[in-house]
Amino acid sequence: MDPLISVLIPHYNRAALLAETLQSLVNQSYPNWEAIVVDDGSEPEEWNTAQQFADSRVRFLKRTDGMKGPSRCRNIGLKASTGRFVMFVDSDDLVAPWCLKERVRQLDANPEVAFCVFPVMLFRKTPGDTAKLWNRLEGDNDLERFLRSDPAWHTSSPLWRRQAIEQLGGFDEQIMYGDDADLHMRTLLAGIPYEKVVGVLPDMFVRRTAEDRITNTVSDRLLDSRMIRLERGTRLLQQSGTAEQCRQWEGQYLIEAEFLLFCVPGSRKRQIDVLKAWRQAWTPGMLPGFVATTYMSFARATRNRLYIALRLARRLAMMFLPESFFSLRGGFESVELSSEMLLQVRNSVISHQVLMSSHRE
Repeated sequence: MDPLISVLIPHYNRAALLAETLQSLVNQSYPNWEAIVVDDGSEPEEWNTAQQFADSRVRFLKRTDGMKGPSRCRNIGLKASTGRFVMFVDSDDLVAPWCLKERVRQLDANPEVAFCVFPVMLFRKTPGDTAKLWNRLEGDNDLERFLRSDPAWHTSSPLWRRQAIEQLGGFDEQIMYGDDADLHMRTLLAGIPYEKVVGVLPDMFVRRTAEDRITNTVSDRLLDSRMIRLERGTRLLQQSGTAEQCRQWEGQYLIEAEFLLFCVPGSRKRQIDVLKAWRQAWTPGMLPGFVATTYMSFARATRNRLYIALRLARRLAMMFLPESFFSLRGGFESVELSSEMLLQVRNSVISHQVLMSSHRE
């Protein structure tokens, strides 16, 4: 018998989109799966609507403790699940019809690895309406990419063997933003073996629309969570990382300070606290500390009035600080499928839908 796959889905006020996600599982060519939907405190109407999806392989759980967030929901789902393999899916993702079958086949073909990573694709309304992949999967420096906030793969990209994700302790429930990157950083630093499957059709479709996403909406809790991730990542890198990896991560403090400056009005105190935490954790030399502090002070004074002066100040700071202290521009989410592969994706989705429809009839 085919091994059971547990698909774990956090949910919050997305009943209509969740139904599409669950239907994409029903449409799988691989039948032996369970889906555990963990609700994160949805409105009663949304929660009631979500539970109306009728398939015996789908279970609905409601988080009843005080800890909110997708990490908490995923960990609850993990404890309640029984599959040999585990996959994390968001409540607005769509799973390609061939996804589970091909993922199990690849993991079975690589018994020495704890998980396999697969390419996933962005979409707006229907799979194939854009040609963009989540990010570039090829390359060897996966850990350094996660340290630079250029995640090599998405939360839903891996299929895990259960013992591996349990060994890691699941997701850090204190981290609301970047929880997936934190998990994958811990995975790579622990040396857990894995395999990236490149050159195949994307098998997961990640929705991207103009609507606000919960983890992108600025709140005090989100900002506190970002700081927790910085501090815990620092402890982890100082214990297990190389000098170069530590320098990559150290730069995240100035990147966070810039994020607060440009994206969070009224965050002056937080900006100062981030730089203070950086100096305490990494004790940078006199010149880097002076450059970063001076640049941020000047940027606060000029960002709304002297934009050209701000740009010049930033360029000057980049001459004295490592490249990793400044956010990447352009690379993330910019990879596009070839027109031939995009056509394959569209045709494969249609042909599988027709096949599953004929089976149901």
